[in-house]
Amino acid sequence: MTSLITKAEHITQLPGFRWTLERYHAAIAGGILNEDDKVELLFGKLVPKSPVGIVHGKTVKKINRLLTRTLAEAAYTIGVQDPITLNNDSEPEPDLFVAKGPLEAYDHHPYPQDLLLVIEVSDSTLLRDRGAKKLTYALAGIEEYWLVNIFERQVERFTGPIPEQGEYAHCETFSHQESFTSLHLGVFAVADLLVD
Repeated sequence: MTSLITKAEHITQLPGFRWTLERYHAAIAGGILNEDDKVELLFGKLVPKSPVGIVHGKTVKKINRLLTRTLAEAAYTIGVQDPITLNNDSEPEPDLFVAKGPLEAYDHHPYPQDLLLVIEVSDSTLLRDRGAKKLTYALAGIEEYWLVNIFERQVERFTGPIPEQGEYAHCETFSHQESFTSLHLGVFAVADLLVD
């Protein structure tokens, strides 16, 4: 519990004003916030999103191309830097996600129970992705979270969420020469997720 309190204290230090999901959605619908406002909602705070670097952008595009090529459109929805609606007044915009069912099944942003996989591509965002983002996904019960670490050329895979602790039971790290099996989506080679 002490670890969770420490993490929660770190979250409270993020800049921003306390927003509910309802207030956030109303601000978007009313045009107060738009796509030019580079923010995402984490724990009721509007948190600035980092600019996307060249390698980061290429990595996201490569993973999207791989997922689109290997996953049936009728069975899955792939999101690229799109919002997901979680609990705790959070609506992060992960680099990629895979949700159950076709795009036509969604008249809302995916909820935790819809999500099979959430992916963050990390460079300058590494601390946030290992900290606030991982905590957000664990608290929401996201089954599988990948952190694609550009600098260390590896994938950190988190499974077995323990929402009451804000942690994952399992953390595995795979180097660029290894492959691993996703909980729901098959086998992936780390090299196929990284750019040269």
